[in-house]
Amino acid sequence: MYKRTLLFISIFLWLVFSSKSQIANYISNGSFEEHYNCNFLPYIYYSKYWRGIDSISGAAGYAAPCYTNVPDNGFGFQYARGGNSYGLTDFYCTTCSPNLSRGYFRNRLKSTLIAGKTYCVKFWANIGNNSTYGIANMGAYFGDNSLDTITKCNIPLTYITPQVEGTTIVTDTLNWTLITGTFVANGTEKHCVIGNFKSDAATTKTMISTTYSPNIFCTVNIDDVSCIPLDLPAYAGPDVFGIPGNTVYIGRPQDVGIDEACTWYNLSNTTTPIANAAGFTHTIAAITQTYMVKQDICGIIKYDTVVVYASAVGLNEYVSSSEVENGIRVYPNPANSVINVEFLVFNKDAYKVEIIN
Repeated sequence: MYKRTLLFISIFLWLVFSSKSQIANYISNGSFEEHYNCNFLPYIYYSKYWRGIDSISGAAGYAAPCYTNVPDNGFGFQYARGGNSYGLTDFYCTTCSPNLSRGYFRNRLKSTLIAGKTYCVKFWANIGNNSTYGIANMGAYFGDNSLDTITKCNIPLTYITPQVEGTTIVTDTLNWTLITGTFVANGTEKHCVIGNFKSDAATTKTMISTTYSPNIFCTVNIDDVSCIPLDLPAYAGPDVFGIPGNTVYIGRPQDVGIDEACTWYNLSNTTTPIANAAGFTHTIAAITQTYMVKQDICGIIKYDTVVVYASAVGLNEYVSSSEVENGIRVYPNPANSVINVEFLVFNKDAYKVEIIN
């Protein structure tokens, strides 16, 4: 008798035109969680896909546990809104040196935005504890490669008009405040820049603390940045078959912004959510179940459903039990992006396996 072993093979089928491959959040590393080598100083360019507006500016900072500056980031005590990391910089400072009165966060988008399409933009802001002022005018600007020509990047960039801008003064040093809005892309936008583009005089502000007077400044923490097409279809994924007790992933890949927009329900109970994410790993039940995702993008609500069939798909009937005992299992069937081929007993001379689309 062959030695009982288990061989598990996952085969990835790249489906170029699948809805699953559609970009939901165009911001790269919107949570700031991905980072480079932590042996360096905590500048924003050590967070993957983020830079100062000039691509190397050290005016914007990066708070992450690997730098031992979360939650005590040097400008106050603050935990990340989600995960463990976030960006921080001064959005207003009249007592700083002329070349260090502002900082900006720049992100290279996952893809150029589509002309004529409306996008929902969100980011969360928190005021550093040491700040003497709270401000409004926190904005997100989406632009092309002309941003590369900017050389004076630590001063008010008053000639830039952000497509999305907050109008309410943010003063909260404990909780995170949402800045959100929509805009129509012209099709050239490759970068997102977050900052205060107003002059010192035009910045809407209010004093919140005299602890560090006479210094006049506002340090802002930024987290969970997203830019999502307003017409993005809800996506629960294709119907799947699977063996009860095994797991299957349904929905979109998880990402900042789209996770908060999606709420999942079992259609047998639409009052109690079972998940809050773009997609999740689900254990297949003993009976067929239908699941629904409710998606809310800046107030535009859409729905989609997926059926998870309880089906013991296998090839045991085609294999001699005396030769290979329990044989082979292949699941799910049909498959979208992953096929699992499971050999309960394996001998390199026992099988020839062909996988045909």
